[in-house]
Amino acid sequence: MKKLFLFFGIFSLTSCLQPLYESDYPVYQQYKYWESGKNDWVDIDQFKVQTFKTPVGEKTALRLIPQQDGLPSSNDGYLRAAQKAAFSIMSEICAEGFINLDSAAAPKNGRTLDRFFYQYPDASVGVTFSCRYKKPTTLNLLAEQKKWSLAQREWKKINDTQAFVDILPPSGNGRQQIRVRLLGGTISDNKKLARQVVQDICPTSNFRILSDREGFEISPNGKVPEIVSDKNVRIYDFNCHP
Repeated sequence: MKKLFLFFGIFSLTSCLQPLYESDYPVYQQYKYWESGKNDWVDIDQFKVQTFKTPVGEKTALRLIPQQDGLPSSNDGYLRAAQKAAFSIMSEICAEGFINLDSAAAPKNGRTLDRFFYQYPDASVGVTFSCRYKKPTTLNLLAEQKKWSLAQREWKKINDTQAFVDILPPSGNGRQQIRVRLLGGTISDNKKLARQVVQDICPTSNFRILSDREGFEISPNGKVPEIVSDKNVRIYDFNCHP
């Protein structure tokens, strides 16, 4: 009996010294944000981003709240983390389609951040979108440009050919996406390099490439993006498996 009291005494002392958001974050989220589910949180860039989805007719409005240490945070990088989380969610919802973003409109006492994202007075970040499954419009291409600008870029080489690889954070369903651009070389080189990158990303050799298609880069050309396509730019969607 004494040992049992001693155990609970030590457990209570430890619990008092360590905040719940550090000792057991899932439990902290469950009890502080009881109305939220696991899919309402995205972990990106040292932030845990809480997300809210609101249907607006055929569109969806997202509201994103980056958090650190169990509280909403406006520390360095919070806006980028919120935007990455937004594209992660939108990519999952739109799947093979194009993300169709509304032009940003500042909410009351808020502000616009760029062409698509806006911010509320409490520092949370908003964006409104729908999905398009037809030929992409200029706005779709601008959304793609914004999405890939948030990707992690790595320089690679294969068969003495330089390349860069853009890596997006995984979406909530585990689907991941990379873009491989060879500065020369062949389509075969591109595919080989993509498999190497996927193997490096996935914790095991058990993965599946879901799609492999000709990609494009979008370079600014005045107000309208110019599509720069060639056989050496490809986009890959894949899943990692345990």
